Amino acid sequence: MNLEQFHKLIRNRLNHKFDNNEVEEFFFRLIDYYCQIDKIKYIINSKLELKKKDEINLINSLDLLENESPIQYVIGQSQFMAMTFLVNHHVLIPRPETEELVRWIVQDLHSNKRVLDIGTGSGCIATSLSKLMDNCIVHGWDISSNALDIASKNSKNNSVNVKYDLVDITNEKQCSEKFDIIVSNPPYVTQDDKLLMSKNVISYEPHIALFVKENDPLFFYKKILNFSKKNLISNGTIYFEINENFSKQVNKLLKKEGFHDIIVRKDFRGKYRMVKATKK
Repeated sequence: MNLEQFHKLIRNRLNHKFDNNEVEEFFFRLIDYYCQIDKIKYIINSKLELKKKDEINLINSLDLLENESPIQYVIGQSQFMAMTFLVNHHVLIPRPETEELVRWIVQDLHSNKRVLDIGTGSGCIATSLSKLMDNCIVHGWDISSNALDIASKNSKNNSVNVKYDLVDITNEKQCSEKFDIIVSNPPYVTQDDKLLMSKNVISYEPHIALFVKENDPLFFYKKILNFSKKNLISNGTIYFEINENFSKQVNKLLKKEGFHDIIVRKDFRGKYRMVKATKK
């Protein structure tokens, strides 16, 4: 099989499930990942015969895509803040709105701070903050040991040092350390939201990192704020990614817990998806 033939094959098998632009993106990401061939090289040499091992990898990947596995899980990596992160079904695929949260923190020009990322997953937030902020000591906590294995590899691969620990924030955590910044992208998707989500998210991404009980959508925010009472310094800052449907409730909760200078910010889609607040 040559490149052009695989191009026709991926179109024939996926065009009924995905729009043409998405199929083209899949094609070029796959040949770049497995064959180190970019779009220009393909245009110049579309008749190039595939090596047998590359052909097998491409066909196997096509089977996964046809079953609606996310492309990031198919190739085992995702881009975030211009860095490459390993991903698998134990961690969420990093999202563009989370990049916006990270940029907000970085733009606030923090340096020489102790930072805690709660629910670190792939470590994309913790690794990025360690990479982009000056002289900060960054910690990442997660309930999943499998996620922490991925996070540790990602920090190492991106040449930063993050201290990762297996911690369940829903239990009373006795911690003597104080932090200047706490950041979290906790589970916040409700069962109602689930009905509107695509199959590739529901079937493949870890539910423990996505969903919260319908009757207590702010559960994890409450737990993190309770922890912050003892472990976030006075005038320390907390940053959350949030469910757009509960921005007012999160704002109210932060006020109740004594936080001030609360800013709720829209993402690039115009949805209220992140919040920043300062502890008294």
